Amino acid sequence: MALIRASLAAAAVLVALACAAGPAFAGERIVVTGGSAARVEDPLTPSASEFERPRARGLVAVASTVRGRRAVERALRKVRRARRISRSRFERYRRIYRKARSVRRRLHGSRGRQLGYVIASLEGIALRRRLVSSRMASLFAQLQRNTRYWPSKPFPGSGDFVSFGRSDVLYRYFPGRGLQFHPLGTFKRANLLHGACKGVVHRRCSKARLGRLLDEMARYAVRRSRRWIAWEYNFDFGGGSPPWMSGMADATGIQALGRAALLLHRPRYIRIARRALGAFEAAPPVGVRTRGFRGGVHYLQYSFAPHTYIFNAFLQSLIGLYDFGKDTGDARATRLFRRAEPEAGREIPFSDLGDWSMYSYRGSVSDRNYHELLRELLQSMCSRRLGDIYCAYATRYRRYQTEPPEVEITGPQTASKGSLTRIRFTLSKLSAVELKIYRDGRLGVDKIATFRRGSGSFGWRPDSAGTYTVRLGAKEMRTGKGLKGHDSAAIDVN
Repeated sequence: MALIRASLAAAAVLVALACAAGPAFAGERIVVTGGSAARVEDPLTPSASEFERPRARGLVAVASTVRGRRAVERALRKVRRARRISRSRFERYRRIYRKARSVRRRLHGSRGRQLGYVIASLEGIALRRRLVSSRMASLFAQLQRNTRYWPSKPFPGSGDFVSFGRSDVLYRYFPGRGLQFHPLGTFKRANLLHGACKGVVHRRCSKARLGRLLDEMARYAVRRSRRWIAWEYNFDFGGGSPPWMSGMADATGIQALGRAALLLHRPRYIRIARRALGAFEAAPPVGVRTRGFRGGVHYLQYSFAPHTYIFNAFLQSLIGLYDFGKDTGDARATRLFRRAEPEAGREIPFSDLGDWSMYSYRGSVSDRNYHELLRELLQSMCSRRLGDIYCAYATRYRRYQTEPPEVEITGPQTASKGSLTRIRFTLSKLSAVELKIYRDGRLGVDKIATFRRGSGSFGWRPDSAGTYTVRLGAKEMRTGKGLKGHDSAAIDVN
């Protein structure tokens, strides 16, 4: 308690900065209450634009099997014999599983496939002998909620968040995979609940609600190692098979638990968070600590992808560790932050395309949402005074979002009648470029093509001598704002 009281003042100073660990966009969720379900706008639900994109590519077709059923029953009996779950919990899990199979037999089409995937995923974990006692709470809660949802509730949109009753734990709809327990979204929700109590989110403060959420998440923590816990995902995604973990999700959980411990005066949350730090000391596929592409320590987004370096995920992991160490005085979290932060500073320049950002190293280009997320995380690092490089790139990436494209005609000044001429230009950012050529006020040529940042050209074959006016217009293609730039020049044709 003395540690908590001593940390309150420092935590209050950091509140506004800490809540800026991700975009502050209100989201929406489907709330299931009793026999009904309704979509609601909710400032305490993080925006779906902050998270991984649900996609069907790479979906593993799975189906419930007799072997799978026997594996689940065998795992339940094994943990009961070892007295790792009570008799009442054993019976409850078995009822949940058997009801899910019964409901699945009555469902057809897409609804049946969603529930079928969740059942088969549980069975697959059991067949691999990974259905241990600490995994059962989250897995059977997920199965029960999918069984409740799919027979009659409104079909969700891809990526929708769903919650049930008084529980604030979030499930996310992944097409073909049903409603999946989502640790990152849930811990971000905990941070928003905390923000409401600190006055930075315009919503009524409910400390009881925040406590209920984190108590439930504590029950869903999995002993991924003999020495540490994690919050796992239980579906196939991006080439990874369940159960897997995310460094970003766990660091956000550690951050949320530390903040709530101070707010609610519950040191137990600090102890839980400390038990989750081991993921950042263990190598994949168990943990998330790996060697970064610049040679230092890097924390992975996905435990199953040791060579996928996602810029925003690494930064958010660092922010979570930094905040927990700062808020609670935890030397181990601070040490984990300091071991990896230099690598982040070396990696960030590789996210820069010159006019936009990359989502991952040698991977895909950021969409608008991920570019903004990366910019805000850079700004959060900057606001915490963790390095000038983060300030510089936060400013640069904001400029990419607001500056119009610059297009400049570089030649030629003269051309020959009947000969192919290249109208050359330079361009500052990815744009649709339109070429218009006039003579005596009359439009003779009108072409449009897409060009990346750098040099480009259009081909033109003038059919008569004289002076022509060449005009270029560029409309950038990344921000959605349609920012435009222009240039013109005169060409004499002999």
